[in-house]
Amino acid sequence: MRKDAKEYMTSVVNVIVKKYHISEIEAYKMVKKSFLYDSLIKFPDETLHDDIETNADFVYSDYMSENLLQM
Repeated sequence: MRKDAKEYMTSVVNVIVKKYHISEIEAYKMVKKSFLYDSLIKFPDETLHDDIETNADFVYSDYMSENLLQM
């Protein structure tokens, strides 16, 4: 993964930690399991232009809905 993509991912993780009071480790797990991780690897130029907070919300929402379905 490119350096700027890693920085973007770290920024998304930081938003999730602050906004949803999730541990940093759990936030990294959320991002690694999400669409965003694959997108940063395959389409970094396009993904880096997306809003960080919006992507953090999508990652959190997707992760939480997936966990609710497993219950």
